Amino acid sequence: MSEHSVGIIGFGRFGQYVAKCLKEHFIVVVTNRTDRRKEAKRIGVRYTDQKECAKQDIVILCLSISSIEEVLNDIAPFLKKGALVLDTCSVKEYPVAVMQKIVPQYCECIGTHPLFGPDTTKNGIGGKKIALCPIRTKRLGRVVSFLEKIGLETIVLAPEEHDRQMARSLALIHFFGNALSKIDIKSVDVATATHDRLKELVTIVENDSDQLFFDMHHYNRFTQEVRRKLIEELMSIDKRLSK
Repeated sequence: MSEHSVGIIGFGRFGQYVAKCLKEHFIVVVTNRTDRRKEAKRIGVRYTDQKECAKQDIVILCLSISSIEEVLNDIAPFLKKGALVLDTCSVKEYPVAVMQKIVPQYCECIGTHPLFGPDTTKNGIGGKKIALCPIRTKRLGRVVSFLEKIGLETIVLAPEEHDRQMARSLALIHFFGNALSKIDIKSVDVATATHDRLKELVTIVENDSDQLFFDMHHYNRFTQEVRRKLIEELMSIDKRLSK
């Protein structure tokens, strides 16, 4: 295990998953707005306060998009010189701008978006993808090497391009999945394999918070246009079928 320490701020489902992935490689300490000491003990990492988490070599923000600015303002005075700060938000333009503004110049920072989660990695993270948006760092190569060593495929791109593509992928899928969850597609016995995949989508969406769903649409400036086009196409198809 490396002597480098990682502080994970935000110890919900995804923060806990990150801790499990990293505890064999780093000294991991974690914190959360509400007390999650029991979960930390179960996973085998040390639970501490936000100030202590911010003092580690690497600080990973597993937070809602809407809370990242407030938390960064709180922890900025405690970040150590040379620390590497990473977020894990599913939108990149907004958190990257916030990190550029708030993270001290003596720290490095990289925007990240792991394109997986607890529900999609039951067989491990091998082959899963993670997007990286370098902000201010000399360690991108080392970060990429480590991520690839543990089995991830890295995609380095600009925040704008990330959000443009995400509007047509994850955000659209969640938009569609939320609609499907409201019409109860699970209560069907006569179904195809494709329907089973749709049920998996609904389950994944239902396991995510409403805050995540709202944030990924509210903070990504490209999602509204994609939603509009989808709705127009659905209405057009419905009109043709109604004839």
